[in-house]
Amino acid sequence: MDKKIILKYTLLNAIQHDGKADVQAVLGKIVAEKPEFRNKIKELIPEIKKTVTEVNSWNKERQQNEIKKIGVTVEKKVEEKKELPDLPNAKIGKVVTVFPPEPSKYPHLGHAKAALVNYLYAKKYKGKFITRFEDTNPKLVKNEYYDAIINGLKWLGIKWDKLDYTSDHLEEFYKATEKLIKENKAYVCVCEQSEIKKNRRFMIECKCRNNPVEKNFELWKKMFTTFKEGEASVRIKISMDHKNAAMRDPSIMRIIDHPHPRTINKYRVWPMYDFATALIDGWEGVTHRVRSKEFEMRKELQQFIQKAVGLKITYITEMARFNLEGVPSSGRQIREMIRSKELTGWDDPRLTTLIALKKRGFDPEGIKEFLISTGVTKTESMLTWDVLESFNRSVIDSKCNRYFAVFNPEEIKIIDAPEIDKVKVHLHPDFPKRGFREIPVNLNKILISREDFDKFKGKEIRLIGLFNVKLDRKAKFTSKKLVMKMPKIQWVSEENVPIKIVMSDGSVKECVAEPEIKKLKVDDRIQLIRIGFTRIDQTKPRLVLYFTHR
Repeated sequence: MDKKIILKYTLLNAIQHDGKADVQAVLGKIVAEKPEFRNKIKELIPEIKKTVTEVNSWNKERQQNEIKKIGVTVEKKVEEKKELPDLPNAKIGKVVTVFPPEPSKYPHLGHAKAALVNYLYAKKYKGKFITRFEDTNPKLVKNEYYDAIINGLKWLGIKWDKLDYTSDHLEEFYKATEKLIKENKAYVCVCEQSEIKKNRRFMIECKCRNNPVEKNFELWKKMFTTFKEGEASVRIKISMDHKNAAMRDPSIMRIIDHPHPRTINKYRVWPMYDFATALIDGWEGVTHRVRSKEFEMRKELQQFIQKAVGLKITYITEMARFNLEGVPSSGRQIREMIRSKELTGWDDPRLTTLIALKKRGFDPEGIKEFLISTGVTKTESMLTWDVLESFNRSVIDSKCNRYFAVFNPEEIKIIDAPEIDKVKVHLHPDFPKRGFREIPVNLNKILISREDFDKFKGKEIRLIGLFNVKLDRKAKFTSKKLVMKMPKIQWVSEENVPIKIVMSDGSVKECVAEPEIKKLKVDDRIQLIRIGFTRIDQTKPRLVLYFTHR
C-alpha cells in the first residue's frame, strides 16, 4: 500500500476543509488516481482512517509544512481527468456509436456506463451517437421502461443524435430473412425446443437443415399464419460442430404471439437479439460499440451475420460488468423482490437504478465521474458504495446548504447565558456570500441528540453557531470563544419541525429539525450537520427526506 499517496490526499483534503480531512473523500481521490486499488478498498480504509486521524490532530501550520515536504502545493492540480483509450480505426467525424437497451427494466449503473462510454466516444471523435431500443420481445417490453430509460439518460445529460426502435424495422428484417432463405443460408426449423438443444449440445444436424428452398419458404409463410409460438423458427446455417456453441445454427427469427406496446398486434414474427443487433448496426452505419463482457461470445456470430448479408463489420469491444457489492441488478430478481415486497419499487434506496439514485439525491456529475473512473477494461471488480459516495460527495458538498436536525432529542436548559432569542448561521461555511439562516433560540428548551448527551455529559462542548456550555440537564454557559478541539454538536430549540428520513437501507428514522427547513422545496438537496446529505422528497403533509450518504 502506497502510504505517500494516502498522506498526500489526506493533507490536501484537510487543507481544503479547514484542517479536517474526510475518510471517504480521501478514498475517492486515491481510487481516481489508482483504479487498481478498487479491489483493495477493505485493506485501504483502515490505513486511510489512521492517516486522517493523525493529520486532523495537526495544526494548520504543520499540515502546510508536511505537504511542502512531499512536494505538493494546494493550488497545483494533482490529478488529470481520466480519458477514454483511443478506438482502433476511428476517424474524426466518421465514428458512429450506439447504446441499445432492451426496455424490460429500469436502467441501473451498468446501463449508465454503457450509454456514457459510447456517448463520450462519439463526442471524442465528433461523430454520431444513437440510442436504440432493442424491443423485440413483446412479453418483456413496457412503455414504463421506455420512459424510464429516456428519462434516465436525459438526467445524466446524455444526448443522442438519433432515437430509434428496432420494432420499427420488422419489414426490413423479413426481407433480409427471405434473402438468406433464397440463398440457402437459412432454413425454417420445426423441431421441438428440447431436440434443438440436444442437437446443439451433441453437434448433430437436424432433418430441417437440408430442406429445399421452396419448402423453407412454405414453412416461412406458415410462421405468419398457422404455426403457433414455439413450433417453428428460422435458423442461419453456420456449422453444427463449431467450437463456439453460439455458432451452431442459431435461431434468427421466432414467433411471439403477444401484443407489443408500440406495434400492438401487427407482428407475430420477431428477430432474435443477435440477428437484430447485427443487421441494424449495419443499416445504421455503427462503426464502434463498447458493451458489457457478457456478450463477448456473441461477437463472432453477429459479425458472421453482417458478412452473410453484405454489411460492413462493426468493431465491437467489451468491458467488464460491474455492480456494487450486495446490490441486485438482475431485472428478473428485482421484479420478483418487488412482487414479494422485499423492495418498495424500482426506486427503492437499496438499488443502483438511476431512479433510485436520483431519489436519494445523487448528482449526475458525481455518477458520471465514478463510472469513468471504473475504466473500460475487461478486468472484473466488485465495487462498494464508499467509492460511488466519495465521487458524489466531491460534487455535491459545495452545492448543499447546511441545516440542523436531531435524532432522539433530549431536552436541556441553558443557565447563566447572555439573553438571546435567535442566531444567524451561514447556509454554507465555505460560501459566506450565500447568506444566513435564522434559528430561533429558547434557552429554556434546547434539544440535542441522546447520543451526544450521553457521550458528552459533564464535558464542555460547543453548540454550533451559538456558544460553549458544560453539558448537563441544566447546561452552564462557559464562553463564546471558539475552541478548535472542543466537541461541536448540532441542536434545535423549542420551535422545530418533525421530519422523516428514509435511510439507504430502506428504514425510516424520525427527527426534529430547525424551522428554516420548511422553506425548502421538493428536490432540494441539503446537508444535515453531522448526519449526512439528503434530498427533499416531500413537503406535505409533512417533510420526508431521502438519505444520500454521509
